[in-house]
Amino acid sequence: MQARETERGEQGTAGDASRDREATSRPLRPSFRWRYWLVQWHRWFGLLAAVWLVAMGVTGSALVFYGEADLALNRDLHLVEPGGEMRPADEWVEAAEAALPGGHASFIDLPAGPDRSARVSVSALPGSEGTFPDGMGVYVDPYTLEVMGQRSFDEAGLGRRGIMNLLYRLHIDLYLGDWMMWFLGLVALFWIADHVVSAILSFPVLKKWAASFRIRRGVSGHKRVFDLHRASGLWFLPVTFVVAVSGLYFNWYETVVHTVDAVSPVTERTIFTAPSREAPVFQAPVTFSGALASFDGQADMIRLVPSKGLYEARVYDERDIDPYGRRLVTVDALTGAVIDDRHQAEGSAGDVFLAWQYPLHSGKAFGWPGRLVIFASGIVLTALCVTGVMIWWRKRRARRAKA
Repeated sequence: MQARETERGEQGTAGDASRDREATSRPLRPSFRWRYWLVQWHRWFGLLAAVWLVAMGVTGSALVFYGEADLALNRDLHLVEPGGEMRPADEWVEAAEAALPGGHASFIDLPAGPDRSARVSVSALPGSEGTFPDGMGVYVDPYTLEVMGQRSFDEAGLGRRGIMNLLYRLHIDLYLGDWMMWFLGLVALFWIADHVVSAILSFPVLKKWAASFRIRRGVSGHKRVFDLHRASGLWFLPVTFVVAVSGLYFNWYETVVHTVDAVSPVTERTIFTAPSREAPVFQAPVTFSGALASFDGQADMIRLVPSKGLYEARVYDERDIDPYGRRLVTVDALTGAVIDDRHQAEGSAGDVFLAWQYPLHSGKAFGWPGRLVIFASGIVLTALCVTGVMIWWRKRRARRAKA
């Protein structure tokens, strides 16, 4: 009797251990029905969005090196011979406006170094005979005031002047306008959701979670393609998720800002909230040089907003989270008074969240390592789309053969 009780006890213990092992190796996934629908979502989103994601990935990787590539292709526009002190910004403006009669300067991209030119954007005055595009960039030697050349942002093509602008425009909207930006925002929204689905599908078994990050040795064909698809997707999932969120921000800017503002108040820029003046201010009493002298710090760029009669300068600051000036200084173009002075990366949680979107999207928040990661993510995204289509095609052929 006692022996039978002991035997039952041992069997019970063995049974508990067996159930524990089963629980440990049990698939970490929803019920079969829900898993089926998650697979369907992932499959069809990947197939329908593959073309757009590949286009964004390829152009995005190229744009990581936009500045370096454009400098190499157009050295005659960007590089100057340093000599003495730079002339005042107002003289750059005069040289640019003289090159484009009937125009007014609206923006200055100040030289990024002692050997770089200044880029002055000139737009046609209302009623003038200026036939050039708005925002025509005039490159001026800041030492000699020589006009080195002109280029419009719309000047895109396969030549050295326009190839980088072509890639930039393709990345923004594929040259199809606002409706494509809206559509790409929708793709980004669904892509964000697909990251969650992909993570669930990538870890079917709790005990073997680490295997999802590896490409098995000694396998080939479909198994190797599947491992490459799953492993590369998991390793870069945090990066591509950030890219998807920031992509949604750029394409659905107002919607994202309003949504963030509902959670944490967003501080709008003064040039957007200030009232419009009765008459636009094209020739302001306070010149560009005067506006630059009204605050401390080295400016990265400065723009005139004629409808508001305001200058807005981006100023370098130790709080910057990328290589661009993120301190915004707003100056009254009539009086020279500083109206607002704040840093984009400070304020509410909503302000900080929005300020980080471009630095993260471009990788510039983390210098060269961050840029290289973003460059690699575009290549990985392309590989994910290709391997995903390959997996779908093989399974489709198998199902048809079985039928």
